[in-house]
Amino acid sequence: MARILLITNIFPPHIGGPASFIDRLAHALSGRGHDVTVVCSSDAPTDWRDRERPFRVRRVCLANRYLYEVRVRLVLAQELARHSRILVNGLESYVDDVARVVPRRYVLKIVGDTVWETARNAGLTTLDFDTFQQTPPTDARLDALARKRKRYMERASIIVTPSAYLKRIVAGWGVPESKLRVVPNGISLEDWSTASQPPRNGPLRVLFVGRLTNWKGVETLLLAAAGLQGIEVTIVGDGPELPLLSALRRQLPGTEHIRFAGRRPESAVKDMMREADVLVLPSNYEGLSHTLLEASACGLACVASAAGGNVEVISHEKTGLLVPYSDPGALRDALVRLRDDDTLRTMLGRNARASAHRFDFSRTVDAYVRILEDIE
Repeated sequence: MARILLITNIFPPHIGGPASFIDRLAHALSGRGHDVTVVCSSDAPTDWRDRERPFRVRRVCLANRYLYEVRVRLVLAQELARHSRILVNGLESYVDDVARVVPRRYVLKIVGDTVWETARNAGLTTLDFDTFQQTPPTDARLDALARKRKRYMERASIIVTPSAYLKRIVAGWGVPESKLRVVPNGISLEDWSTASQPPRNGPLRVLFVGRLTNWKGVETLLLAAAGLQGIEVTIVGDGPELPLLSALRRQLPGTEHIRFAGRRPESAVKDMMREADVLVLPSNYEGLSHTLLEASACGLACVASAAGGNVEVISHEKTGLLVPYSDPGALRDALVRLRDDDTLRTMLGRNARASAHRFDFSRTVDAYVRILEDIE
């Protein structure tokens, strides 16, 4: 039995890929007999569900920003001192600060580029993810973030990415190949039942699930679906782009069949996937999408942008359809194909379900156990 520390920015009841990943990993490691502790940021200092978890959760409350800055460093210092197998999946800058005083080897998981995300959210760039990687930062804030990122990556013993695509991006930041590992995000197949595929008498039920940011491509989906007959579109999620997207929906003609369903818990998302016909992910960038894995495991036909790690999940015309990102016409054509061809849609969903076994979560757990052993 090993003592394992998992550090994350978000954790249930927060919804999001990193939150659900760390929760599932902690349960799996505990189930294998390891003594697991999770450190996370939280809106509240405690959560009643933590009493039912088979591992310890230390929440650092965000309510008071000054106290948070002090307490998060204190908690991390205490836990770093107690553990030798450590996975950092968030709070990287704080870990970097504390590790100067409490030196520890640790594994760092990189799931994206915080510099690019900051630039997009602040309106400092309109460049797509790949183009941005070839463009040196010209803003002082972005340059400072890039230098901070370089510092905490240098301190990490091993860096894990969820896709070969993201590994290439991180290598381009100057990280030695010897420090890099690829461990795909996994899916617990038993948690996802095959979507029902009765003969479809009504409209094609199209589902989007994700955070509403300006790189998720929801604007492209709205433009593609506007005026398209024979489909219903449900957009699940919340985020900073919701007001703009809602306004766009009102402005576009023929959008009565498109609805925003808000943020939903995982149990509700599962039910919605079981009832849907198609999952759409038209994002500008993905490291390796949890949503695509979940939809594939559920047996849904998927239409995704040919961007980032999506191409490592979807094989075009075999397990789904790939379209160029930011191309409403191509996305519209793909939706029309699946609306008009039930045989194709059923075949893609069936193949996606079979392909999802490549991402069985037990393999993910095995890989992290081996990597954490390597740094001890």
